[in-house]
Amino acid sequence: MFLTADELVQLTDSHRRQDQAKWLRENGFVFFYSRLGNIKVLRAHVQSQFGLTRNVLADPEPNWDALKQTA
Repeated sequence: MFLTADELVQLTDSHRRQDQAKWLRENGFVFFYSRLGNIKVLRAHVQSQFGLTRNVLADPEPNWDALKQTA
C-alpha cells in the first residue's frame, strides 16, 4: 500500500524526512505524515506518476460503434 522507508530513500535519494518532503513536493508527489511524523506515499500514486498504471473509469461507456453492422 505505502512505500517502505528504503523505497522512499531510493526515490528521493535522501534519508532526512525534510529533504524527502521537499523532493516529493518539488516533483508533484502527494504524501502525508503519519502520527509519528513518518512520510507516507501511496505505492499506486508513485506508479501512476511514472506512467506505470492507467486511470481507468470504473464504469466506462460502452463502445456503441462496435454494435453497428458493416455493409
